[in-house]
Amino acid sequence: MPAGTNSIKTEADALREIVSWSKDRAVWHRDALRRLVATGELTAADIGELTALCKDSTKSNEPLEAKHIGAQRAGAPTVALRNIRDVQNVNALAEGQTLNFIPKGVTIVYGDNGAGKSGYVRILKQACRARVARGKDEPILNNIYETQPGPQIAEIEYHAGAQSQKTQWKNGEKADDLLSEVSVFDSRTANVHVEETNDLAYTPYPMKLLERLVNACKAVKDNLDAEISTLKSQTAESIKSPNCSPDTLVGKLIIALGKDTKPETVRDLATFSTDENKRLAELAADFAQDPKATARRLRAEKARLENILADVNSLHNAIAASSAAELARLAADLKTKESAAQLASQKLFKEEPLDGVGSEVWLSLWEAARAYSTDIAYTDKAYPATNQDSRCVLCQQELDTDAAARLRRFEDFVQDRTQQDAASAREALSAKRDTIRGARIPHSGVRKVLSFIADELGNQTLSEATRQYLIAARLRLRALLRENSEVPNRQPPLIAQSLEDAIAGLETRAAALLSDDNSDERKALKAELAELQDRQWLSGIKDDVIAEIGRRKSIASIEKALKDTRPNTITSKNTTLSEALITERLRGTFAREIGHLNLSGLAIELTQAGSQAGVSRFKVSLMQSTSRNAGDILSEGEYRCVALAGFMAELATNNSDSGIIFDDPVSSLDHMHREAIAKRLAEEGRKRQVIVFTHDLPFLFLLRNACAQVDDPALKTNIALRHIQKKQSVPGHCRNEAPDKAQDATTRLAQMRKHLTNIRNLYDRDPDSTDWLINARGLIDSLRQTWESAVEDAISPVLRTFASKVNTKGFAKLSAITETDAKTMRKHYGQCSELLHKASDALNPKAPTPEAIEGELDALEKWLREVSERQSNVKNS
Repeated sequence: MPAGTNSIKTEADALREIVSWSKDRAVWHRDALRRLVATGELTAADIGELTALCKDSTKSNEPLEAKHIGAQRAGAPTVALRNIRDVQNVNALAEGQTLNFIPKGVTIVYGDNGAGKSGYVRILKQACRARVARGKDEPILNNIYETQPGPQIAEIEYHAGAQSQKTQWKNGEKADDLLSEVSVFDSRTANVHVEETNDLAYTPYPMKLLERLVNACKAVKDNLDAEISTLKSQTAESIKSPNCSPDTLVGKLIIALGKDTKPETVRDLATFSTDENKRLAELAADFAQDPKATARRLRAEKARLENILADVNSLHNAIAASSAAELARLAADLKTKESAAQLASQKLFKEEPLDGVGSEVWLSLWEAARAYSTDIAYTDKAYPATNQDSRCVLCQQELDTDAAARLRRFEDFVQDRTQQDAASAREALSAKRDTIRGARIPHSGVRKVLSFIADELGNQTLSEATRQYLIAARLRLRALLRENSEVPNRQPPLIAQSLEDAIAGLETRAAALLSDDNSDERKALKAELAELQDRQWLSGIKDDVIAEIGRRKSIASIEKALKDTRPNTITSKNTTLSEALITERLRGTFAREIGHLNLSGLAIELTQAGSQAGVSRFKVSLMQSTSRNAGDILSEGEYRCVALAGFMAELATNNSDSGIIFDDPVSSLDHMHREAIAKRLAEEGRKRQVIVFTHDLPFLFLLRNACAQVDDPALKTNIALRHIQKKQSVPGHCRNEAPDKAQDATTRLAQMRKHLTNIRNLYDRDPDSTDWLINARGLIDSLRQTWESAVEDAISPVLRTFASKVNTKGFAKLSAITETDAKTMRKHYGQCSELLHKASDALNPKAPTPEAIEGELDALEKWLREVSERQSNVKNS
């Protein structure tokens, strides 16, 4: 055995080994293993995704990890039979019958010889999986009593995982694949397990996993080979014969196109904006029209754009930070000087009768009066005129001495330095405001500017930038002019450079048009035109070019990825696991099964008998004599047990807990082996569906006891009893209950009451009728047998029917049975016998009445209840 595999004892060990081994495998192998663990099979979509991952290991993937192993599945779901029903034209089986099975636990199907049990078994052997020696298939015959029998069919319902399904079995045709998950064991398969060399019916899950990975490698390789062939034929004609200049960026890109070309480069060159499209149209038109006329138009547009630039620069200077600072300084200067003038006024005119002399309003009034005096009233006199005949220019009353003096004081104040300074500051601030206000571009002018740039120049981007700038500039200018308004800290970005670039572009185009063909300017414009034309061409075939890059990348990547589809290392690993897992596990399981069945003393083992197509084969052999067949020296009981051990060991190589079917597994076995097999089947029934067909009543009791009579309630096995019987010479009638001989007294009593109710009408119609007599006798005979069963139930705490040992723990419960109980039992048991003799011995027998029979049933029910109640109050010793 290769090094490193000694620790592999179970499938879990093997799976952990696969996880560890896979870490050095290709990324797509690990992802494929994870998918196989999760779903069992790979779909076409899975293969497609794995093919893509094989080509590019950076794609999204989820490698197999230890955490995924808990979700393993062996491929097929667990299958358990629900029923077989509506059998038609099989032997002479009754039609319209249903034989039900419980999905987990032991279903015992009892049938006497000739009752039809074997017919049902043969259907299931053909529908499910059973080892049959070559040429030894059991034929399923038609009903020989039918002159024109129809097809041999039956309905089989089953659980597949959590789903309920139904299929029709038809003799000679392939059955539903899922039913092959259910295995059948009978005397014929026992011969195969002991006498012949067998491969495994099941491949252990870890080996299935690697086999499916090999299949995935082949599928991915086929995909890659096909893809390379397809890719090499897919280059677009536009790329084979490109319609572009070899000197442009686009032309150079197409010439150098390869797997390393970046799609982003193609997209960038192929992105053709609206402005570039207009630029292409401009250049194409420039070279298509009269160069001189076009040059004149371009220079006229240039002159207009220069005027716009001048206005923008003027506006920018007006709202510049320096301008805002100067405006703020002038406003502060005015405020300071006005405060000084106001202070002087308050000191000089505090005795005047009216307040506010010297204020800005008063100064406006004073200057208005001055203009009226010097221009109209007293043109030949200095202001204010205060001579003797002068009048006040405002109220036009003659001036008295005080009034004249007051006017002279006013004028002196106005001519004072502080007042002059305030007036000068006021004029400076007003002039600055006028300058800023004069830089504003009116709404109508803005609309014309934007329309010219967008429509006539065709430069939408510059038009939008100009619009945003003018909006922001207008808001800032308005804030500067509004007193006490908060001016935005940030000045809108200047667009003068963009305007200058546009002006320079117009001049370049005009100059190139007026120059000769060999001038640098004209060559530059022609080169620009060629670049734009090729980029426009590229924009139309961009997807083809990017696809071609992808194809060339894919071809190189696929050729590299093909190396990861070689299955050699996977096959080698599978062989190693097979040797470690199957051989040792199967041999060990067989030995354990031999121990379970009390055959440890036999010198017998399961040996490997070579391999076929990579599949190991096994045979039951004698340890001391490999030349002799094991079947030659085994007794009949040992033979059947060895076969059963081989059958169970084979099942253990599969992770599935699907159902298993046994047909008379203990025929002719001695007592020790019979009980051992019953316990083994009960144990198996705790984890899966076990169906046992038998005609052996003692074995039925042993198996029922093995399922139910256990010390630990957790070890009890679910059990259901069924009965196949012959009625009126027709076999195959199915009852979903135990045969009468296997029912306890309470159950049989309830059935007799029901039967009495059903036949009472026979007595009511004619008490002396033969029909009533026959049914009454049958009922009394059943009643007598039920008394016998009641006695068995009473002593069952110590000794059960067909049990191999006495249960001394229940001995104390026998103390609850009194002498009165014995007398009552003997009394009514005797009455049953007496009734039967009267009904049979007399020439004209008098049948018992329903009331008499019911009285006997009541007596039995009372006896059972009282004994049971008293025994339940007695604890086991």
